[in-house]
Amino acid sequence: MKNILFISLATLLLGACNTSAPLDRSIRPSAAPAKENTFGEYEEFKLDNGLTVYVIESSKLPTISYNLSFDIDPIFEGDKAGYTSMVGDLLEAGTKNRNKENLNKEVDFIGANMGVYSGGAYTSGLSKYNEKLMDILSDVVLNPVFPEDELNKTIKENITSLKSSSTNADAIMGDVKSAMLYGKGHPYGEFLTEATLGNIKLEDCKNYYNSYFKPNNALLTIVGDINKSEAEALVKKYFGSWEKGTVPTHSYEAPIEPTKPQVYLVHKEGAVQSNIDINNLAKIKIGDADYEAAQVFNQIFGSGFAGRLFQNLREDKEYTYGAYGGIRANKLIGNFSSSAKVRNEVTDSAIDQFLLEINRIRNENVGAEELQNAKNYIAGTFAQSLESSRTVARFAANIAKYNLDKDYYKNYLKRVELVTMEDIKRVATSYLKPANINIVVVGEANQVGEKLKRFGELHYIDREGNEVGPPAQAIEVPKGTTVESIFESYYKALGGKDKIKSVKTMKGEYSMSMMGRNVTITNYFEAPNKTSSIMDVEGMGVMQQKIYDGTTTFLKAQGQTIPVSENESIETRIGSYLIPELFYAENGVKTELAGAKIVNGKSTYVVNVTYPSGKKLTSFYDMKTGLKVKETSKNKTPRGEMESVQEFKDYKAVNGILIPHTLGGVDGGMPMDVKLDKVEMNIAIPAGTFKL
Repeated sequence: MKNILFISLATLLLGACNTSAPLDRSIRPSAAPAKENTFGEYEEFKLDNGLTVYVIESSKLPTISYNLSFDIDPIFEGDKAGYTSMVGDLLEAGTKNRNKENLNKEVDFIGANMGVYSGGAYTSGLSKYNEKLMDILSDVVLNPVFPEDELNKTIKENITSLKSSSTNADAIMGDVKSAMLYGKGHPYGEFLTEATLGNIKLEDCKNYYNSYFKPNNALLTIVGDINKSEAEALVKKYFGSWEKGTVPTHSYEAPIEPTKPQVYLVHKEGAVQSNIDINNLAKIKIGDADYEAAQVFNQIFGSGFAGRLFQNLREDKEYTYGAYGGIRANKLIGNFSSSAKVRNEVTDSAIDQFLLEINRIRNENVGAEELQNAKNYIAGTFAQSLESSRTVARFAANIAKYNLDKDYYKNYLKRVELVTMEDIKRVATSYLKPANINIVVVGEANQVGEKLKRFGELHYIDREGNEVGPPAQAIEVPKGTTVESIFESYYKALGGKDKIKSVKTMKGEYSMSMMGRNVTITNYFEAPNKTSSIMDVEGMGVMQQKIYDGTTTFLKAQGQTIPVSENESIETRIGSYLIPELFYAENGVKTELAGAKIVNGKSTYVVNVTYPSGKKLTSFYDMKTGLKVKETSKNKTPRGEMESVQEFKDYKAVNGILIPHTLGGVDGGMPMDVKLDKVEMNIAIPAGTFKL
């Protein structure tokens, strides 16, 4: 009925650089020569409880980092998918010795960094605080309190994020491509949903911690300005009493590989571009004989500007802003994947080019210069990566995790340099399987579906990877239908014009969750179009108030009065009527019947609306019930133009008028799931309601 305003704030960061001489951009820079690998030597010791410790001494800078990692088999979480990812947030929420606030204050006071995740924890800072850092790390890992309110907050935040990304093509692709590749019954193929998040209990997180956070399952990597004897004394002091225990292990059946190409299409209504991902299983992990050759292959094939995919699909065909691909190793089983976002009309042509490049690198040797440039690039970036203590720690952990030779990373670049043209061809032939691929597309199915059938068996799937039928085709608008007849049906469905006009005042109390906080919104209305909307955020008070007093728009956010443009004031005036459609004509609003469309399984009329300010809306009215079910608009924000989607659901009668009790959708990138908890009509409005 009435629109609810949300303000999105963003920060724009601008950078500039100057060059002393003009740059000829037609000449590609030559690759730098390979750099010498200086991966540090490490010393090892082990406590009686089984905790393994690697010490990599480096006195170049007065800094130190502690990285504690656990060797945990991938876990299939099933109907509680997401619970392991909650553990890090819970461990950071305070200990028996430090509450969350004090913990954060201690870390900030010494200028340190700290983080906890489902597979470990780390601290880093100046080496003069080495004992304080070890004390904090051990306290967080050994003495968690698992506050239930923190779990509830994290779950709410995840649900909000899910709703925000529910129509995001990248998020959809990330979930469904893994589900189709590995299967939803495999740890690599499952993903969290609102349903699985709703099943998570505090006990699940505690059980995970108690099962896997054991010293005999852990590696502590210490990098920085400290020697072995100093490190050993600290580790014994803070982790020596940690009790070891039995750690569960898990094994899974290998995912089933398709025997012929499969095409999976997720319908994204109204999409103007297609997200494409072409993938197949690849049995490769760190330490395998082909691993270095696979890294060189990745650089040649699809790791960036110089990659073949980028040069073909962007530079030559101009289908996309970027195309990428490569072979990725993983503990259980890896994959080959290549992807791009392209315009609807070239979706099938882009797939043709992906397949062309896949077959070309399988059947032809790469060039000598192309090969050497890739090696040189890897050498440069690898050497640069060793400047990060966390990267060094991760490499050290990989040595233990994958049972690698102690000098594995020290000799890594030597093995890269030995990769030949024949190695690249062998790797491409072994791990790129055009006969066994999945082609996953997220896009407008009615525009691209038929074109995809020539690539393999076509499956229409939904957001969660379930097979569904193809979307309904375009529907016809019955003859004689006009915007006026659509509006008349809408008024009648609501209860009739007389009932609508009988509403002189109204108060609505709404609620929603935003970024883990409870939000209440109180709206007041006085005919014909005075409105007041107050947003109160839990723990923060009134964050926003917007008033239209019948003449002027007033806006206050976070205690600051914000100027309102003339156009925004016009838009507020029109939107402040109880049913704006009744007043479109007298306010100079233009309307146009734009056809019909299926929206959430319902046949709807589509009406384009243009305000005198230039603002454009698209409204959708259910052909069967007459009710408005959806409204979209494009709004300018600090992050660029963003689409606002408002869905009107759960209509209920109040004093003989149907009012939507749920408002869904997305506004300014923020998901909306607003509930109307209470509504009162024709009541006395408090004095001053329409004054700021």
